[in-house]
Amino acid sequence: MTGDDELDREDEELVASFHEHLTAEKGLSEKTASKHVDAIELFATYLEGYEQGTLPEVTGIDIEEYLGDWYIRKVASSRSDLRQVPASFKKFYKFLHERGYLGDEELEDILGACKNPDRYIRRLDTYFELDPDSDTWEQDYERWFFGGLDSGAMGEVMDENQPVDVNLGIGQVVSEGDIESSKTSPLNDFHTFLQYLVSNNGMKLTTVNSFIPRKDLFALNKLMESPEDLKSTANQPDSRTLHLFYNIAKTLNLLVVNEKNRLEVTPQINIFMNLSPKEQFTTLFDAFWNRTEWDRLLQPLNIVGHESVQQSRDAIIAHLATCEPGRRYNFGEAAWKLSVKIGGIDETPEVDSLMNFLTMIIFAERIMPELKLFGLLDCEYKKERDEYAARHDLGIEWFSITTLGETIFRGMANDSGDF
Repeated sequence: MTGDDELDREDEELVASFHEHLTAEKGLSEKTASKHVDAIELFATYLEGYEQGTLPEVTGIDIEEYLGDWYIRKVASSRSDLRQVPASFKKFYKFLHERGYLGDEELEDILGACKNPDRYIRRLDTYFELDPDSDTWEQDYERWFFGGLDSGAMGEVMDENQPVDVNLGIGQVVSEGDIESSKTSPLNDFHTFLQYLVSNNGMKLTTVNSFIPRKDLFALNKLMESPEDLKSTANQPDSRTLHLFYNIAKTLNLLVVNEKNRLEVTPQINIFMNLSPKEQFTTLFDAFWNRTEWDRLLQPLNIVGHESVQQSRDAIIAHLATCEPGRRYNFGEAAWKLSVKIGGIDETPEVDSLMNFLTMIIFAERIMPELKLFGLLDCEYKKERDEYAARHDLGIEWFSITTLGETIFRGMANDSGDF
């Protein structure tokens, strides 16, 4: 492949139409649209140079080979850079599907290859770890080259000194002013949480579940700007805020549980604290929304699968992106619409009750309150609730989107191609 490669005429026309679609129909800025178009143009050039066919002929395997090998070796300069490309691919191939260039099965195959960017991120990390000066360079490179996307995915240990991965996609739609003007932000409380754990480094965790012990849980709760009303028998999952912070901090490798079941802080905390407020906010939200398994936010004995809801985050974001800031929406009606979108079924009385149950339990019990904690929405519970509903944060009557929420939800929906 050389720099003299030119795009196939059909590909060139499709890329031009895609650019028009993003700017004229989707209303994206020229800067954002160009970012997506550049990613597609580079991919088209790659296909042409290696005689891999045209853009409409691409399969999921073609995308996996491109992102998991060639792009890493030739282009990727950072994890954030690589993370954005699948989003551009999703937009483009949904556009081709709408124009009749792809069938449903072809689109599903391609979206499956773009679904989990972390697969490519892990492969990039292992590529950057290769040492050309090592005596075993050839063997190490050969092992990496033939290793495949999912090799080393299980049980891997993150480098403590690895830079924090800031989600540039979210960062592009929110400004420092947006964060400062938001009435609610978890940053101050999260800083307090980290400072407490630094001061109590090596804290002995509970034998069951490796949670923060009750004594420290209550001490931390008192330090929060808005302490929660915890019962004397409360455990870590009973605190929405602290349980969220604990899981996010572990996701970001700010904290680790050692072999002696003690909680240790890592040098990543210093790196995180040196980020700007906007970078800290987007990093925390990305860790919550994209990288932390939502079942970790539920009670340990809550036997409810999280996958079907979490895998439908794009549908949730697309719905929230249509909401008008400040307007109150009935949560029951919104939950119904979300369950319809997630289930991929018609809006009829025979709607799958299990899907609606999953939506209410997972989304209402933990996800809606966390979105409120991030200052993206507000909500109010029904005045008359039974004890179980009150204890599990069920019975939301209405919710409304904040200005910050509108900015982030619409930006994320645009990035996923669902808005």
